[in-house]
Amino acid sequence: MKIGDLVANEVDALRRRMAILDTVAEMGVGRLDADTLDRTEKLRVLATTRLGHGTANTVVALAGATGSGKSSLFNAVSGTNFATVGVRRPTTSESLAVVFGDGADELLNWLAIPQRRRLEASASNSVAQQLEGLVLVDLPDHDSTEASNRAEVERLVQVVDVFVWVVDPQKYADAALHDHFLQRFAGHAAVTIVVLNQVDRLSPTERKSCMEDLTRLLVADGLRGVRVLGASTVTGEGIDDLRKELGARVAERRALIRRLDADVDWLASDLAGAVGDGALEAVPETATAALVWAGVDASGANAIQHAVESSYRHRASLAVGWPPVRWVRRLRADPLSRLGLGRATATRAAGSGSAESAGTRGDVVSVRRTAIATDPVAAGRLWEALRGVERASTTNLPEGPRAAVQRTIEDAGSMLSSSLDVAAGQTNLHVGAPRWWALVGTLQWAATMTAAIGGLWLGALFVLAWFRLPDPPMAYLGSIPVPTVMALGGVALGLLLALVGKRIAAIGARRRARKARSDLADEVSRAVAVTVIGPVNAELATLNQLGDHVRRLGGR
Repeated sequence: MKIGDLVANEVDALRRRMAILDTVAEMGVGRLDADTLDRTEKLRVLATTRLGHGTANTVVALAGATGSGKSSLFNAVSGTNFATVGVRRPTTSESLAVVFGDGADELLNWLAIPQRRRLEASASNSVAQQLEGLVLVDLPDHDSTEASNRAEVERLVQVVDVFVWVVDPQKYADAALHDHFLQRFAGHAAVTIVVLNQVDRLSPTERKSCMEDLTRLLVADGLRGVRVLGASTVTGEGIDDLRKELGARVAERRALIRRLDADVDWLASDLAGAVGDGALEAVPETATAALVWAGVDASGANAIQHAVESSYRHRASLAVGWPPVRWVRRLRADPLSRLGLGRATATRAAGSGSAESAGTRGDVVSVRRTAIATDPVAAGRLWEALRGVERASTTNLPEGPRAAVQRTIEDAGSMLSSSLDVAAGQTNLHVGAPRWWALVGTLQWAATMTAAIGGLWLGALFVLAWFRLPDPPMAYLGSIPVPTVMALGGVALGLLLALVGKRIAAIGARRRARKARSDLADEVSRAVAVTVIGPVNAELATLNQLGDHVRRLGGR
């Protein structure tokens, strides 16, 4: 495969990784910590911009400590005297660049390196021909006492394509270099070169020992396989080797891709730690069930159950109780109305309109807020159940995803009380009148009318006897006058029907109260699923998707 085709394929692969990174950045808002999100956004911008400048130029930075001979090496490699050696630069916080060939002005403008020199590749300039496409940058000393110098180094090591770390025999083991740079960029071994400068000061034995020790330190830093060269600007040793190495990197035109791939790998590793390494399970059924039952209690289930039972008894007494004393019952309010759970049966009873148009579902009460007072103990159990959902959903989660799930639960919890109230308000309370009420009610009125007729009859007989008028013909049932049988029998039948109806109503009241509580539990379960469990599971699913994207990002 031609180099151009190989580079194009690798650029395409890198762009695909960047597309995944775009998705991770978008999904990571609110789910990743601020530092990780900031790094992600910066890398997206950097990689997109750098790729926009193409792979025709390779940016190589020479970095080193004070006294390492970095600037001398820069001049020796470039074949110029552009870098000032031995004295402070006029603007010490600025970097220098030598461009071999054309077309790097926009790239250098983006790199913000105003001090630049261009060397045309020609037969008369073999160095420029050998290094055509190279942008060689001389950075300030990374250990400079000037904060602006250190800031410039920090800025440019984030964007250059290849690092050339220049060390000297005296300070090659300097902790500032190894801890702050080499270990930090351990994943960038493919774009790292280390030059031991000033080897002319060492004997052959010292040079060998120094090179071996430097290699050992690099391996300890995580930079196994890094090319280590010896060089001397005094004798010229190693300069051609470094040029050949740089020329090879430029000819491949892959250094940029390797650098950005290493950056993405580095970020993907941190992202993997930030999102966790396992698939997240949905909220466990045990935690869901605990929240539902706590919600049932918090929605006033006990009060509703008692009110349904009392309301059924109350309405049964009005329907089947002894008519002469029903007015006493009418003076009492329906227990359901005290809770704000009025019945929506008028439309159905009138036979006009549909249950839906009345805001009902069969015998469902109107969907409106209730006046149920929440038990503080039940409210506390509800809060603890929410915390149980949180604990079950966030175990072993990293900080960012855990905070995202916690926010979801907090938002859901703030709406849960209202949702439970509405659930109570739309629960089927089974308040419809059973058919036997109408039958018994009819018998009650028949018995009452019979008793009234018998009483009136007896009253008429009393008046006739008072005025000593002739007695009318009298019908008898056995030896008992019919009006007496009617009056006493009607009263007795009415009282008996009332007693039996009360006993049967008590059984029905308890059954309907239990059914109402069961239906309330179903409504609460739906409310909990919609308000809490659904959003939490959706967040966990999103976190799983985020984790999958991060793993794809790392695995390429």
